Amino acid sequence: MTGNRQPSGLTFDQLLSRQLREAGWTRREFLARVAAFGAATALTQLLVACGQAGGSPSAPAATSAATPGATTAAIATPEITAAPTPVPSPEKELFVYNWDEYIGEDTVKKFEDKYGIKVTYDNFPDEPTQIGKIQSDGKGGGYDVTYPASTWIPQFSADGTIRKLDHSLLPNLKNLSAPWQNPGYDPGNAYSVPNYWWTTGYAWNPKKVKGDLTSWAELWKPDYKGRMYMLDDQREVFAAGAFRLGLSPNTTSAAELDQILQLLEEQKPLLRDYSTDDIAGITGGDVDISHCWSGDWVQMTYDAPDTKYVIPSEGAVKGNDVMVVLAGAPHPIAAHLWIDFNLDGDISAENTNYIGYMGPNEAALPKLESYIVDDPRLNPPPEELAKLTELSYLAPADQALYTDRWTALKA
Repeated sequence: MTGNRQPSGLTFDQLLSRQLREAGWTRREFLARVAAFGAATALTQLLVACGQAGGSPSAPAATSAATPGATTAAIATPEITAAPTPVPSPEKELFVYNWDEYIGEDTVKKFEDKYGIKVTYDNFPDEPTQIGKIQSDGKGGGYDVTYPASTWIPQFSADGTIRKLDHSLLPNLKNLSAPWQNPGYDPGNAYSVPNYWWTTGYAWNPKKVKGDLTSWAELWKPDYKGRMYMLDDQREVFAAGAFRLGLSPNTTSAAELDQILQLLEEQKPLLRDYSTDDIAGITGGDVDISHCWSGDWVQMTYDAPDTKYVIPSEGAVKGNDVMVVLAGAPHPIAAHLWIDFNLDGDISAENTNYIGYMGPNEAALPKLESYIVDDPRLNPPPEELAKLTELSYLAPADQALYTDRWTALKA
């Protein structure tokens, strides 16, 4: 056997190994290209490299072989591009960056036990810290996976902070319910996978705050001076002010934002703080009423079961976050495996049951605790969902309108 001829009985893996040797590539380099560009593109690059190295990427000419009892037939060498793409082996480490207490109690351990991958799981206290870290080098700050709000995806995909997902490594995408398979912020989930969704309202201690509250106006009442939190989140705080004034929480009108700022300045002296730990504020007794996300309210009830929560009648935010693989991810295959693991119906249900945030996973629904899935404050019916507003992506110039006023408010 001479030249580039291959016996027809070789396996795809043997053919691939030979092509890698001819191209002068390592298997690790090939898998890295699969992760970065997709299997088809990586194979094309390999064949081109073989040609540049002096070999021929094309199939050899047919050879004739005599077979007993049959006429002479041509035996064609199989085309490497027609063979199934091998599933790349994951790396042995994974770096995850997420909110504290924002995953199932045993999810990390179960992932490590199943795949033998060591997870370094770091937490951030607030969104500005998260965004600052992953933008510090423009490609993720050394992490593989993080969980930004969906509103960041248009910017992150455009500026190269996150990489396009390889859906062939995410078979559990099929578990997403239909509304989440083609979200407006990321058509076809090309760069992100929805993780949890929530409503934003406020919670209170009914022993200290009497009645069934329904309006955002309660958060401006002098009765609760010094005993009230607002979230340390500029979009959510401005949204609360916008709903009170009958304005859009996505307004980019400077005049309307000035109206909202004036209202928030009237509220500020009544607050104990803009908080990143609304859960502890209520359960620890530091405050009696707090602006919060629906899942945080559920966690409040673990220690303070009487805590109440409302989606205010003037309107409220419905939001969601996503899982993404960062552009500079040192372990991109393990990162895809992590996302797919969290899309498993059982794992997704365990995550929701532990932290109280509804997920977009259809396969998880039958396994969710009834107190979560049956509560309209956590899982509103379609007619109520239609009344809620999603925060939109803001172009940098429009985002600056909010940031400038937020900085002035907190000064």
